[in-house]
Formats: sequence, C-alpha cells, structure tokens
Amino acid sequence: MNFATSFLSLVTGFGVSFVVLDVSRIASRGRWPSAHGVVVDNFRAFAVFLALFAGPALFVRALWRMRMTAGRLPFADSVLGVVIAGGWACCYGLVVIQCAVLLGLPVR
Repeated sequence: MNFATSFLSLVTGFGVSFVVLDVSRIASRGRWPSAHGVVVDNFRAFAVFLALFAGPALFVRALWRMRMTAGRLPFADSVLGVVIAGGWACCYGLVVIQCAVLLGLPVR
C-alpha cells in the first residue's frame, strides 16, 4: 500500500462514515439514541447500525466533545484517539473501496 492508497482509504472512510452519520440523523427525526435510551428503549438496532457504519465519525465527534468540555482530555489520550480513529477510518475506507472495485466502479 502506497501513500496515495492509504490517503484515499482514509478520506473514503471518514467521508462515508460522516455521510452515514448525517443521513441517519436526518432519518431519525429527533429520536437520536442516547446511552440511557438505547438501554431502555427498543432502539438498539439503530444504535448498532450507527456503530457499524458511522463508527469513525461517532468516535471523532465524541473525541472532539471530550476535548472541548471543561474536563479537558489529556494530550496523550487525544493523540491516541486520533490514531485509533484514523486507523479505523482507513480500514473502513479499504472495505468501501474494495466493494466499489467488486461492483466494477472505476476507483483509480
């Protein structure tokens, strides 16, 4: 894997996960799952869908929210979170690119 492929997979992974996150927010129409609501309500399928298909975006948003709160996330934890989110998005992007190749779409 060269630099261009890894960059393309990183951008694809974050792009697709943020698109899925935004579309699911629009589709949920105010019934956005919270931690308490997922446990109590029968809304588990949507939360699992979000975790699978919008995981990197959810992780980055949670990391950003923790970084901006009064508690302040330590620098080492922030760097580790960025590395994990980047790796997750890269893996997700590779899966999306391979699916596009299998469908016959021109990728490169």
